[in-house]
Amino acid sequence: MAAACNKIFLTLADKAIFQYGLELFLSDSDCKQVILVGKAEEKSYFTDYLSDRVCFVVGGAERQDSVRHALKEVSEDAVMIHDGARPFVTLSELAALKAYNNAILAVPVKDTIKQVNHQEQISQTVPRENLWGAQTPQFFETSLIQKVHQDAHSKAFLGTDDASLVEVFSDKPITIVPGSYENIKITTPEDLIFGQAILTHRSEA
Repeated sequence: MAAACNKIFLTLADKAIFQYGLELFLSDSDCKQVILVGKAEEKSYFTDYLSDRVCFVVGGAERQDSVRHALKEVSEDAVMIHDGARPFVTLSELAALKAYNNAILAVPVKDTIKQVNHQEQISQTVPRENLWGAQTPQFFETSLIQKVHQDAHSKAFLGTDDASLVEVFSDKPITIVPGSYENIKITTPEDLIFGQAILTHRSEA
């Protein structure tokens, strides 16, 4: 992102990116607890949002470490893990996830996927019919996701997302719930342009 601060504190329409997700979860009557995770020096960014329902936890070196730290504070039987840089998830998508014990939002891959070798030469074209792009939130039984995170930590295994830990350290199935292509992760400066377009589209809908 080449920003001077954590990208989730950048603004879209005069609101910090992380606020969109926070406000959405707080509007869900099923959400009893929100845990914000960040570096110790970032706590001041969150101070105005902390309450009996919202707390702050210091994260770790990797995203996976941060999630593991936060999971220690979860008191409910089920938990959603969400990236603060995804501001456009909807209540209907949260509701769809909650129909299952363990599920993630995802969308079918639209582009042709090329696998490359170390010389950045194409080694094969991967059939995309069964490929999905994983999103967040990812929804789990709390006891399950706590266990697999601890197993991954003890074995120094670093997954690409939380669902990947369940895949490796459990035989529990994970359901794919169709998400939205609007549920983008703000990662590059261009994504701020796309984000503004999504906000404009939603305001006109």
